[in-house]
Amino acid sequence: MPFSFLQFWKKAEPKSKVPVSEIPLFSALGPAELELIESKIRRVEYKKGDVVYRIGEKAEAFYLILLGRFRVIGIKGETLAVLSQGDYFGESSILLGRDHSATVETKNDGLVFKIDKKDFQELLTAIPSLSLHLSRTLGHRLTRGVSRTEVSSTKVISICDYGFDFEKSIFAQNLAAMLAVHGKKKTIVLGLESRNESRFSVQKGHTLPLLHFQSANSEHIQKLIYEERAGFHFLRVGNGVNGGEASSGMAALIGFLIDRYDFVLLDLPPDFRDIGVKALQQSDLVYFLVRETQRTSAKALSFLKEFRTSFGFTSDEVRFIVCEEKYSQPAMGKPMFGEAEAFPVFGFLPYEADLYEPHDASRPAFDLENSASKYTKAIRFFTRELTGRLVGLALGSGAAFGFAHVGVLRVLEREGISIDMVAGSSIGALIGAMWASGLNAQALEEIALSLDHKSTFFKLIGFQDLLLPHDGFFKGDQVTRFLRHYLGRKTFRVLEIPVKIVASNLFTGEEVIFDEGDVVDAIRASISIPGIFRPVRMHDQYLIDGGVVDPLPIEVLSRYGVKKIIAVNVLSASEDHAQRQRFYEARKAEEEEAIKKRSLMGRAWYYLASRLKGRYRANVFNVLMNTIQFLEYGIAESAARGADVVIHPVLTDAHWAEFYSGAKLIRRGEEETLNQLSEIKKLVEESV
Repeated sequence: MPFSFLQFWKKAEPKSKVPVSEIPLFSALGPAELELIESKIRRVEYKKGDVVYRIGEKAEAFYLILLGRFRVIGIKGETLAVLSQGDYFGESSILLGRDHSATVETKNDGLVFKIDKKDFQELLTAIPSLSLHLSRTLGHRLTRGVSRTEVSSTKVISICDYGFDFEKSIFAQNLAAMLAVHGKKKTIVLGLESRNESRFSVQKGHTLPLLHFQSANSEHIQKLIYEERAGFHFLRVGNGVNGGEASSGMAALIGFLIDRYDFVLLDLPPDFRDIGVKALQQSDLVYFLVRETQRTSAKALSFLKEFRTSFGFTSDEVRFIVCEEKYSQPAMGKPMFGEAEAFPVFGFLPYEADLYEPHDASRPAFDLENSASKYTKAIRFFTRELTGRLVGLALGSGAAFGFAHVGVLRVLEREGISIDMVAGSSIGALIGAMWASGLNAQALEEIALSLDHKSTFFKLIGFQDLLLPHDGFFKGDQVTRFLRHYLGRKTFRVLEIPVKIVASNLFTGEEVIFDEGDVVDAIRASISIPGIFRPVRMHDQYLIDGGVVDPLPIEVLSRYGVKKIIAVNVLSASEDHAQRQRFYEARKAEEEEAIKKRSLMGRAWYYLASRLKGRYRANVFNVLMNTIQFLEYGIAESAARGADVVIHPVLTDAHWAEFYSGAKLIRRGEEETLNQLSEIKKLVEESV
């Protein structure tokens, strides 16, 4: 298979080589536009502590973050924001023609796309959709009196839908309640009405007309705001306004509210005319709710695409949420449907029958009264993402070295450190998914210790798994049976923690992320070590080990809104391999010294065994695994710059195939996590 072989080596490069098309800001652009942008950009590296620019300096460039984290510092030295992968800065000063109003420095080693001021201005002229997006974001930030660099703490979120009636409003009010009570954020819901339409009950107060609205009449507005028992506020807005009146009125109203609230949720009317359109133009994010039965609808997908491009939203600014229905059954396999790839599912809303029952207005919102429900857990997840509190755990590839992940999990459990999302490649996917299924670290350790010298081969591979070496040495059926014993037919939606499992497309070198369907099938794809296990065929794709393209899936967590990331890299650096070789040689010297005391026959047998062992040390399995891991470490090292804490538990007296040495590998993971515990606690202390 020469083609797949070449693709495999071609893709084995650091994540710093991110194509322009994979950047959310540019994801909706065409080939010619992407080529133009590529001709203007420079990749620039910064070391920890480097200053990109200072307050008062002239604007010289636009910056877009590929790797690392950058701190925005105010005039008094205070941290205004921490920007990460996909964020950008510097554009406000260029567009407004003024000097920088904040300092930006690197929090850890970073890599950016840099576009010089002149080239940036040319791109805005040549690419209308890019200009539209930046104008929109700048416009609604100026409404608040701040630029993007002077990041405002207030978020304006539009909530819209495709094919719903009142479910969207229920979602808006439950999200507002969770933000107010558990997020401790002052939140208001604006119920926006089209002309001659009223969707909200009379007890919510009178409608605020936008006609001739002036932000100075604050006393009148305050009287119209209804305070919900659940802790958030509600304001009904509308009354027959359109055109320029709607535009100026909505901008003025948003400007009034952002000085008083942390979150402004806009419950949009069924159509997007009049004030609905103007509200979208003032929004930072959009939550787009779609029924599960309509998620593959060509009409719905076309509508979503048009919606995003019309308003200049990037792919990560539209949160695509699939709502389960009473009689709908989730697909067992991960959907693969053309245009949907441009709109990855951000989350799911489980069906709850009680949501559709009449509720006493004096009672709190559903999600506050039903803390154990799946619906509430989903709302809580969205709340933590919006408030920047999500804590993610990236578990890397590394064959048997991955047993160190269990030691990491043991410390996190013991210290009461909660994880909101797990992303894993290869052995990291296997352990992360089993942990998220409800098996705690103690249970995982017992499973690991059940593998000894005699049973490991038969439990994980076995003679019945052998293949003629065409597409692999082993079928992988035995390891699937092993996993089924513990996971059964569990799907991602029943896992206690959201999990993202990474595999690689053999023929394109693309990353494939599993977060739906059968968990064991996803793990089996992710652990398909090239040449050792047969590739998994799924949805007309051939999938191999996820570590080939993403051995430390930090970027995956960032893509799903995780701001606080702990990464575990169990792969060995070049110096670790050198130390392992020195250990091997020292042990061999000790053995040779000890063998001198044996009989002539004993020495003969030793030297014969030693020669055979040395000859077969470079067997095909070692050749494949060592080569793969050498390359994966370079990718993982580059990706690690996107994490806040990196745990690197490496043992130089262990081998990648020592699945029977779980105890020492787990212990090593525990030791390294304890060494980093203070940093981990510091990271998550604001996430509780």
